[in-house]
Amino acid sequence: MPAIAQKKKKDKKKNQNQRPQQPQPGQQQAPQRPKPEAKKPPRDIVDPGVVKDQTTKADDPYAYKKNERGAQLYGPDGIKAGDVRQGAIADCYLAAAMGSVAGAKPDAIRQSIKDNKDGTYTVRFFELDWQGQKTTHLETVDADLAHNGDAPAYARSTEVVDGKQWMELWPSIIEKAYAAWKGSYDAIGHGGVAGDVMTALTGETSRQQSTQGVGDNDPLWTKMKAASDQKKPMTAGSGDKDDPKYKDPKAGVYGWHAYTVLGVEEVKDGDKTKRQVVLRNPWGKRRRDSDAAAVGDTENSTAGGVFKLDWAEFRNLYDNVTING
Repeated sequence: MPAIAQKKKKDKKKNQNQRPQQPQPGQQQAPQRPKPEAKKPPRDIVDPGVVKDQTTKADDPYAYKKNERGAQLYGPDGIKAGDVRQGAIADCYLAAAMGSVAGAKPDAIRQSIKDNKDGTYTVRFFELDWQGQKTTHLETVDADLAHNGDAPAYARSTEVVDGKQWMELWPSIIEKAYAAWKGSYDAIGHGGVAGDVMTALTGETSRQQSTQGVGDNDPLWTKMKAASDQKKPMTAGSGDKDDPKYKDPKAGVYGWHAYTVLGVEEVKDGDKTKRQVVLRNPWGKRRRDSDAAAVGDTENSTAGGVFKLDWAEFRNLYDNVTING
């Protein structure tokens, strides 16, 4: 056979061998595996300023640290009111509101945070004008958090995973985004309005009402009972911190402080029905440790800040209730 013809025959056979194999009749072709998505390089975003001392105007001595603990946005048991713990910043209104929304409408928390998969998170906030018109505000932050030693200095989670603490990021991320929106941690760290935060997270109107009223204030109880049944977020605010009733450690309630209302209950007590309000202190404990020791409160460190008050006692210790939705 001539050399040229022999070469053409070999090339033809080689091309046939390179053709993709066709599946036989009745035989399924193996699916092609998608190529793994390229991991985005981590982004670093300017962090909001820390809280300033009101007397000296000096910054808090807390340094930002990277998320080197492997903390995740959400813990293995989902989003709960008990996830939130207020830090060394006077934003109890924010912590109480986050806990309230987490307990009543956990999906609102989940829908408000977008994981950008590059170490940053975009948080969506709502704002209502006086006519009820809703606008949306987006704030992107990273997971670098101001730390006091090994612990996040400001809002943090109580979640423990594999023996490690503070393993759930969402309370810290929302607080950091809120600080970035308002200008700094100092801008949000000297008191605020819990209703504004609940509105920012849910897009629903918040209405504050006094706990005082004629007799047992049945209209307020009726509203709170309906809100509890309908899973509406609620918070409660105490009165002047210098009022003597807040100095008594037995009360277990502190003045000028916001609490999450987890719900209300009607409990049978003989032939009567007892009204109770279920509350949570965003500190993660009902009392300061010294006050707990003074009154023999052995559950202060284990109850997660949750406690109950009879209706009359609640109205005596709290000035207002805010209902969202």
